Amino acid sequence: MSGTFLGGSFLVNRRKTGNRMKDFQPLNAAQHNALGYVEKFGADYGHQVGAMVILPNEFAKAQREYPILFRKDAETGRFLPVVLLGFEEHENLFLNESSAWSARYIPLAVRQGPFLIGLQQQEGEQRLAIYADLNDSRIQQNAGAALFNADGSASDTLNKIRDVLSSSHTGSESLEAMVDAFLKYDLLERVMLEIDLSSGTTVKFDAGYTVHLEKLMALESAAVVELHKSGFLSLAYNVADSVNNIQGLIDIKNAKMK
Repeated sequence: MSGTFLGGSFLVNRRKTGNRMKDFQPLNAAQHNALGYVEKFGADYGHQVGAMVILPNEFAKAQREYPILFRKDAETGRFLPVVLLGFEEHENLFLNESSAWSARYIPLAVRQGPFLIGLQQQEGEQRLAIYADLNDSRIQQNAGAALFNADGSASDTLNKIRDVLSSSHTGSESLEAMVDAFLKYDLLERVMLEIDLSSGTTVKFDAGYTVHLEKLMALESAAVVELHKSGFLSLAYNVADSVNNIQGLIDIKNAKMK
């Protein structure tokens, strides 16, 4: 069975990551009434990374916790917003020893877990459906939070997952326009860090790009109005303000090294 997944670029429900083949199947109560979901975090689920893509509708909450930066996609060359999680490729300073995520806000890309929203061909027409990777260890038979109620209706857990997926789709729709607006007014600047850790080690780190606050504040009125009407002005300030969280990330790293 094939499907089109919203917010993604692949059109089939099977793909291989590492040594495990993912198997995305559209959920329905008749076949999957015994399935449950156990939310977990960790390297096994792709969470032990130094940065993670976020979407514009996450900026307001994310900027309270993480530095928000922009990095170029290696394949497309397009700028993508990310939250900085660590200073190494496989370092997530927000994952603690018990694999809990120690932050008040967890990115949508993490919260959606092994689920995707997409279009499924049903009775001659395409309808929205939630797909689950049935090979993911967080999807279990008769364990965890049930995905369906006894009467076959969606459980609170599945409804929350649907809300997360819907937010991801909504955020992806404004992503390119936001990046284009920032580039139009030359608002992005490179962030090069040189960090002296408490261990005596100095880390030189190319963090990516942030919004140049001085350029943002010096924009002509017409540009300010344009960015405000599009909803991107507040997002630009979110990004610029979030740079202050880099020091917090350094403090977490120093504490973990003791």
